[in-house]
Amino acid sequence: MASSRTRLALLASVALGLTVALAPGAAQAEPSAADRQTARTLLIEGRNKLASGDAKGALVDFSAAHALMQVPTTGLDLARAQVALGLLLEARVTAHEVTQLPVTPREPEAFAEARAAAADLSTALETRIPSLRLRVQGAPEELIVARVDGEQIPRVALGQPRKLNPGSHEVTVEAGGFVTDRREITLKDAEIAPVEVEVVLVPVQASEVPAKRGPLAPQAPVAPRDERVPVPTWAWVAGGAGLAGLAASVAFAVDHAAARAKIDRECPGSVCDRREYDVESMQALRSRWNWSLGLSVTLGVAGVAGVGAAVGGVVLRPQVKSERAALVPLVGPGVQGVAWNGVF
Repeated sequence: MASSRTRLALLASVALGLTVALAPGAAQAEPSAADRQTARTLLIEGRNKLASGDAKGALVDFSAAHALMQVPTTGLDLARAQVALGLLLEARVTAHEVTQLPVTPREPEAFAEARAAAADLSTALETRIPSLRLRVQGAPEELIVARVDGEQIPRVALGQPRKLNPGSHEVTVEAGGFVTDRREITLKDAEIAPVEVEVVLVPVQASEVPAKRGPLAPQAPVAPRDERVPVPTWAWVAGGAGLAGLAASVAFAVDHAAARAKIDRECPGSVCDRREYDVESMQALRSRWNWSLGLSVTLGVAGVAGVGAAVGGVVLRPQVKSERAALVPLVGPGVQGVAWNGVF
């Protein structure tokens, strides 16, 4: 984005250079018939391109037409193409130059209308052009070199609002012995208040210590915690089956206790009253006793084994990585010492 805008700005600067070179006070020959016809064709093509959304192509045509004719109508079209491309700074300069073009005898009425429209455009653009205020700390002022989109800002102008076109801009701040700070700033059309950018340069020897924006605040690096592989599926299955087995074991233990209490109550000494129990009833009660006891013990053992396997799968699963503890030196402006880097 920034490089594209730089190319557009360069093209607009070429157009402005031609405007200045041909401005009032400079020797300018009367346009020839070929110049007039060429400029007329360029204006028509440029207006068609601008109407269809090809502002970049229109800028090329209008720049050439204005260089040939240097009249209010060609200048106004050039300024409008610059506005369409977001080149508000260049558009305002072009519009102002149009208002300064001298009135010639018997000039067309369209020239007067173009001057008036250019004056209105110049006034409207004053409130649309945003600005950037850059504040740099952490390094001696005489060492600081600040650039916006590759253009160096004079040191005496640092901290002052700098008018820029809307869009993305690359800000670079460097100084000898300090880490270069690069960042991208986006300015909005018609943003009235200057966009404040605080840059704190960090000395090279302290560049590995993270610092907050603003006053330098070196911090010890944070060691990553130990990590383990996820719990395996078989551990979840074994744990669930183990818990189900233990629950069933408890149920059969309760049933065995109920059968045993009934036998102790109704068949003391394992001798049942023949009037209440026949042979089949006695055998069924005895089978219930043995069956519930066996299932309770078997399911209990299986349940304990399943839960134990699941616990082993969770606790003994391998680690992914581990950081060794160490003392890390901290060095920075006004900061000296060590920090513990590790996991307890």
